[in-house]
Amino acid sequence: MDASSRRIGRVTWLTGLLGVLVGAALGAGLAVAVAAPRAQPQAPPVDYSRYQKLDLFARSLVTIENHYVRPVDGERLIYAAITGLTSELDPHSEFLPPKAARMLREDIEGSFGGVGMVVVMAREARPRVRTVLEVREVVAGGPADKAGVRPGDRITSIEGKPVGHFYDLRRAIMRMRGEPGTQVSFELETPPPAGASGEAAPTSRRVTVTRAFIDAPAVTATYLGEGIGHVRLRDFSETAARDLASAISTLQREAGDSGLSGLVLDLRDNGGGLLDQAVSVTDLFVDAGVIVRTRGRQGQLLDEQRARGPSRWGQLPLAVLVNKASASASEIVAGALQDHRRALIIGERTYGKGSVQAPFDLGDGSMLKLTIALYYTPDDRLIQASGIHPDLVVGTKLVPYEDSIPELEPERADPRHLKPEDFGRAPDKDGEGPALAAADGDAQLRAAVEHLRALARLQLRPARRASGRAEER
Repeated sequence: MDASSRRIGRVTWLTGLLGVLVGAALGAGLAVAVAAPRAQPQAPPVDYSRYQKLDLFARSLVTIENHYVRPVDGERLIYAAITGLTSELDPHSEFLPPKAARMLREDIEGSFGGVGMVVVMAREARPRVRTVLEVREVVAGGPADKAGVRPGDRITSIEGKPVGHFYDLRRAIMRMRGEPGTQVSFELETPPPAGASGEAAPTSRRVTVTRAFIDAPAVTATYLGEGIGHVRLRDFSETAARDLASAISTLQREAGDSGLSGLVLDLRDNGGGLLDQAVSVTDLFVDAGVIVRTRGRQGQLLDEQRARGPSRWGQLPLAVLVNKASASASEIVAGALQDHRRALIIGERTYGKGSVQAPFDLGDGSMLKLTIALYYTPDDRLIQASGIHPDLVVGTKLVPYEDSIPELEPERADPRHLKPEDFGRAPDKDGEGPALAAADGDAQLRAAVEHLRALARLQLRPARRASGRAEER
């Protein structure tokens, strides 16, 4: 498999020889189970192969099919057995039946029949213990948006089935996805508005939406003002790097003649995608050197992706936002930019999903997704289970400013203070400015804007000559 096109498994979710071996052993096992009498256990011969245990599986399958109290679906039993096999491995190795495998392929391609919203599974303690789907994002103009669903809403049931009955997020999402033109209904709760009394109850309603092809943009861009742009990359789909480059070019035009003085690359809630797109995104900002290493068993180096340079924006001041849901490809990009001292990483420690999954087609539409290697940053830091620790840890809540010495009045509070004479220089501006105002209540984005503004001031400050500094002293 070409490493450049390999998919990195997303957190919320991904041979032939094995299939041949299983098929051959099952055929032989079935014949023995029907025709041969029960034999006493014997010590395994010297040439014992673990694949001979498949005969045990075949006998068990035939026994269930012939003697279970009710008829069984043999295909479902086989699928369940393979699922049990992968459950002994790491959390990202799994067996995907045809429907789930098709969903994964749709997820990679970025277009599918659905309702147009991003949800996460959450467990609530009040007013009672229950599991809900919290709506994180709604695709503008999509079915959910038209039905009035908004970020912050909570889905309590899908098609009359409580969310708690779906024991993982993927199965809940599969119930909401379907053929375009078909309908799906769910119970929705909207929390009381901010400032409402603690006894205020959420508003409940039933929503029915018509599924449609969802072609959500991977990149959204906003010019915040003061030369600072904000681009959010939702996932690393097949066109992520190209779309990101186009968005940055658009922001540069919006910034006017002076161009961009800083860029915020937002990777929050980005669960990953394609490896080659993670490399290409990093390549936009790094001129040379390693971007990511792939190591297999015993740390053996399997692959090394390097910057192709020169980068398009190798000198643009950059801040990268990450949170706990930033995973996989997002961690590769953040780790590479951090190791190259190319960006300031702001937010929370990332998820820590640094393993490589390869999909193996099993021939009937199903898929075996196996972890085959681990990812390392340019400085050989292991991403798996460690994550990327930000340079600046910032939570989601704005911390109110507290005066360190409230009893001390500043000079300007004295009515006799000397009025400043600026001799034509523009006075320092009090307040937030347009960029911070655009960031609004997003604490992490505000932190990124503040640091980019400070960096721009340092870069734009004219250098003083040594003789000039001596004269001032």
